[in-house]
Amino acid sequence: MNQNLEGVYWEIGKGEYNLQVSFSTEQKDFILENFHDWKYIGEGRDPKQNKNIIIFRKKFSDRSEIKRLARDLRYNKILLKEVT
Repeated sequence: MNQNLEGVYWEIGKGEYNLQVSFSTEQKDFILENFHDWKYIGEGRDPKQNKNIIIFRKKFSDRSEIKRLARDLRYNKILLKEVT
């Protein structure tokens, strides 16, 4: 996979976060592999960008954990931004 994936995450309450990732069909296995320890919430399609979307959820004990995860995923070509 040579194209970066993009995603956003946001806190939904007390250390629990949703994460939304946009991807092409051939990247789905890569996404599921990288977020295997997250709870699958749902998926959809963005017809304007011709991309699929998956939403995951996970609880963290500390806000710095999600920040560290976002930083570390850059090495796997997944770029995450926090939305507020």
